[in-house]
Amino acid sequence: MWGVTRIQLTPDVVRWTFYIVVMALAGIVWTMWHAWRRDDARTQGLAAQAPSLAMFVLLGAGVIALSTRSGVLDFFIEEATLALVLMSVVFLAVGFWYVGFVTRQCSRVEAQRMGAMMVLIFAALVFYTLYEQTYGSWVTFTDRLLTKDLVPSLVIREGTPWPWSIVALLLAPLAFVAGAAISDRAPGSTTPRLMFLAAALAMVVALLRDALVLPQSAGSLTYLGAMFIVLLAPMFAVIWAWLDRRGLDPSKPTKSALGLLFGGLSFLPLVFAAHQVGATGEMASVWWLVLAYLLLELGEMCLYPVGLSAVTQLSVPRVVSLMMGTWFLATAFSETLAALLGKLAAIEVPEGETLDLAHAATKYADLFMLLMGMGVACAVVAMLVAPMLRRMMHGVK
Repeated sequence: MWGVTRIQLTPDVVRWTFYIVVMALAGIVWTMWHAWRRDDARTQGLAAQAPSLAMFVLLGAGVIALSTRSGVLDFFIEEATLALVLMSVVFLAVGFWYVGFVTRQCSRVEAQRMGAMMVLIFAALVFYTLYEQTYGSWVTFTDRLLTKDLVPSLVIREGTPWPWSIVALLLAPLAFVAGAAISDRAPGSTTPRLMFLAAALAMVVALLRDALVLPQSAGSLTYLGAMFIVLLAPMFAVIWAWLDRRGLDPSKPTKSALGLLFGGLSFLPLVFAAHQVGATGEMASVWWLVLAYLLLELGEMCLYPVGLSAVTQLSVPRVVSLMMGTWFLATAFSETLAALLGKLAAIEVPEGETLDLAHAATKYADLFMLLMGMGVACAVVAMLVAPMLRRMMHGVK
């Protein structure tokens, strides 16, 4: 621990960490490309692979040069934290292990499946970099520029209203236990299913009642994500099953691309809200935030279940647990990146002064446009490579 606290984030440390991470990414991409072209019946020496490896090294060098000229590297040097550097080191270790493992210990089919899985993990990293803004820039944006109550006329402002959702949360496990007991005694009974559906309906009603009646704050409105998950999960289960019966169920890469698309588009309502505040000088409606959460959770319903199942299905069996850890490492890394990007909209209000709404709206609009562009651009790339990834999965649905 003493050694960690002694690490100094000098510009050279951050700069060289950035260089190494970019080159490691180039190596991972080269590994995927090599896995796509390799032939197990013919062994290729290092000399035969050197030209393609050199090409990807030059690609990595080009990315570094572009980052330096565009100011991206300077931004990382100024805003990098110890957590970001340490996560980058862990990522490097995983990346170098992956390259060695895939090139030396995997067959062509295994290497291609592992490559497809790494692309899906990267898609999850991008998506959750966008998603984690809900606990950062979305909260500050809501606090400063949006109204808070969904239907102000229904809000109880006197006394301390009791939240019904507490009762609903207690009913759910009780219904599950009672249903399990009845199912053991009468396996053919429909009562357990009816009890579970009744508990779920009661939970939804309670959540909606609390959303409309209880006074809200910028922090409490983060419940919207969980509420849309509860509402959308049954619908998506039915939709995917319906499409699968007709042979129309999208592939895992396509679902991941849709998730990125919805994740990027979720920032569009907030851009409109920011422009409205800038034009009128008054707070925008909280319903812009509701629409943003709806789009974001549509994306999560497409991407999250697919990514977790892909890790277990596409990994080589002996490294499934390690690759599952890589998935969660990517989501942890996304939180650090989200905090880094959120600083682009940081606003300091000197003591005794009030917030300039027009200036704040412009900064938030610029950040949300950047994040929307990042999500949509990644979604387009993911959609374009989806057919190739599907072939690399070799029959895994």
